[in-house]
Amino acid sequence: MKIKFIRNILILCVFVCTSCVEIYFPDIEKYENVLVVDGMITNEPGPYTIKLSISSPINNSEYTPYPNAEVIIFDDIGNSETLTENNPGEYSTATDGIQGVVGRKYKIQIKTPDNKTYSSDFEELLAAVEIDSVYANVEYQQSMFHHYDLAGLQFYVDTKLAATDANYYLWRLESTYEYNSSFLINYIFDGALKPNYNRDTLFTCWRTDVLTDILVSNTVDLSEPKIIGFPLNYVSTEDRDLSIKYSLLVKQFTITEKVYNFWHRIEDLNSEQGSLFSSLPYQICGNVHCENDEEEPVLGYFMAAGISEKRIFVDRPELVFHYWECVLTLADFEAFAYIRWTGPEIWPLYVTTSNNGAKALPHQDCVDCTRKGGTVDKPEFWIE
Repeated sequence: MKIKFIRNILILCVFVCTSCVEIYFPDIEKYENVLVVDGMITNEPGPYTIKLSISSPINNSEYTPYPNAEVIIFDDIGNSETLTENNPGEYSTATDGIQGVVGRKYKIQIKTPDNKTYSSDFEELLAAVEIDSVYANVEYQQSMFHHYDLAGLQFYVDTKLAATDANYYLWRLESTYEYNSSFLINYIFDGALKPNYNRDTLFTCWRTDVLTDILVSNTVDLSEPKIIGFPLNYVSTEDRDLSIKYSLLVKQFTITEKVYNFWHRIEDLNSEQGSLFSSLPYQICGNVHCENDEEEPVLGYFMAAGISEKRIFVDRPELVFHYWECVLTLADFEAFAYIRWTGPEIWPLYVTTSNNGAKALPHQDCVDCTRKGGTVDKPEFWIE
């Protein structure tokens, strides 16, 4: 999902706005069906993954991986490694392969089946400035779609004091939350109705999402090289994310000014409203270029970065929740009466019971937590 989001932003927003009031219709066809590069090397042990894809038209956005390429990572002292394509368009180093080292510079070279060669600029891997803390505050936000203010948790990050004055950061977030389905499964029907002795089956799930927010900042104009209270993501009580326990993994990348400028421009474009028709354009250039044709656009960026990680867990806050809970209706009890007329193409069917023991066949989303995108496998890092 992340590479698809980045690709779409780059295609749609290869132009930024200044001050023209005339409607401008940019020629974005040149940015369709071009190579998209997404990947990095860090000071943490690999494997590292480079994703290659082909950009798609704005009106028909889809992820199209670019397979069968040769991808090589080089450092500035002569070491290199050819990556292995484990999935279409996804190229990874070996577990014991090249290792990012602070102070060295890295680049990638891509050779495609049509005999084109693409190379990135060398990027220096900077020492990571560590995360000091990640925390959450209860906050309320106004919403044009609700007659009340949204309640939720706003997450923040503080960095430790850096050794230099000018530091540039990129954050990437991964959320995991525990949630329950609305009803327990009392019976399973697969042609015959059978008691379900493990009634917790499909009741509790954990869902992990890679958040697509582009978050960058720097310490250039600060009185001391330390960021305090940088806002990350906001999680409201309109969904189940905070209903039991929520975890946020924060990855903080210490990057060069050049990398910062690239992502900062993407961030600006993503936040602009109506900017595509309001001003003069300029192309956002990454650090990958085609050696066979200097005029051919290439989207994306290959980064080298120092990384610091921190994970936070929060329990259900004492707030009012508004997410939808299933309620058994007459239709659910009537549906159970006709369960024997169902076919094997929709089995198994999960049956619950009311407080007085009456059997009901509710919408399966109400009894199967995996249908909301989660898994019943508890993550290894999960803390009760």
